[in-house]
Amino acid sequence: MKYYIYENKCAEDFEPLSLTRPAFDLRCGPFTFLERLFKLIPDSAEISLIVRENLVNLAREMYPDLEVNPGDIEQGIWLLGNVFWREDDLKQIANTSSEIFQSEDMQIGANLSQQEGNDWMNKGGPVSADLQLDLPTTKLDSLPVNYLWEILQKIPWTMEEDTRHFLKRNEIINSDQNLQVINPSNIWIEEPNKIKPAVVIDASKGSVIIEKNVEIGPFSYLKGPLFIGKGTIVYPHSQIKESVLGPVCRVGGEVAGTIIQGWSNKAHDGYLGDAFLGEWINLGAGTNNSNLKNNYTSVKVTVNGKIIDTGSLFIGSFIGDHSKTAIGTQLNTGTSIGIGCNIVSKGFPPRFIQPFTWFMNGKHVSTKIETFIKTGETVKSRRGLSFSAAERELCRSLFDQKQE
Repeated sequence: MKYYIYENKCAEDFEPLSLTRPAFDLRCGPFTFLERLFKLIPDSAEISLIVRENLVNLAREMYPDLEVNPGDIEQGIWLLGNVFWREDDLKQIANTSSEIFQSEDMQIGANLSQQEGNDWMNKGGPVSADLQLDLPTTKLDSLPVNYLWEILQKIPWTMEEDTRHFLKRNEIINSDQNLQVINPSNIWIEEPNKIKPAVVIDASKGSVIIEKNVEIGPFSYLKGPLFIGKGTIVYPHSQIKESVLGPVCRVGGEVAGTIIQGWSNKAHDGYLGDAFLGEWINLGAGTNNSNLKNNYTSVKVTVNGKIIDTGSLFIGSFIGDHSKTAIGTQLNTGTSIGIGCNIVSKGFPPRFIQPFTWFMNGKHVSTKIETFIKTGETVKSRRGLSFSAAERELCRSLFDQKQE
């Protein structure tokens, strides 16, 4: 069976993180949206990806074994990537033909003939517009998300759904005197020997999953639902609660209700709550974000040129790839910081900062793109990685868009 996993016309509403990755590459729990789908669809499935045109080369680099924006369309199943898919719904789609599927008044999938798929792509495909074909429409329970904060709010559900893909290590946990555990039957640890003494793991409110090569410093408190990805270090005296930490992060202080895509540092004291961070970010010592307004009203966030009322009281910060904050930085509720930014401020910086901006003591200064790329090369080389040609191309394109 052929599967087309696609972005839709609203993918940029996940900025700043979706500026540098397809929406289905956002982390939503132990996995990204795309990784979740890999777990749910048949192993024999042939998968193609449909992404925004400026992300084609990057997506081909990220997924070398998958076809990206194919020229020839076959009969197949089309799935919107930024959906919390349920296995029963995917089976239902596979057993139909020439049908559209909706949830929350949004098209989230279809089973289309070759002709129907080609007609859609010839009109620009899902990144341009919804299907306009006169086909039967069925409502599903799988929930799409439209903004980053909606992914944060689904952390408990995702962790509950996806723990079944991990093997239990309870027999090791129970015999390890270094650990103080609450509800050990809900804890999965790949290498307990990397957890230092006097660590408390509380899984009474949700599962805790700790992958391989994760170090947990002494006197730390970990509360589920919580996922900590491969190669991450949690420093001593940390509180990590109800969060998702991607691979190879350095984390300290207090983190709550937060997703870090991966490869980022918040190594020092400071509070990070109800926030979504990309990759290659560094938060200086003492960086804090507010996640609650003093008047207890819902938080508004600037997204894709629009001010959106989140409808939530608890909203922190959204920070794009390769951005940095100086020591002692204070971020207001609902702050959105674009990619490649540097924040040096004695007071609260603005709640929206354009990509490739140095905000220094009240002034916005555009960075030089070659300086940004050189710094990115340095940062990635420290982890044994390179700043690829596709990344350079994308960043130059985004920088040029900002100058227009």
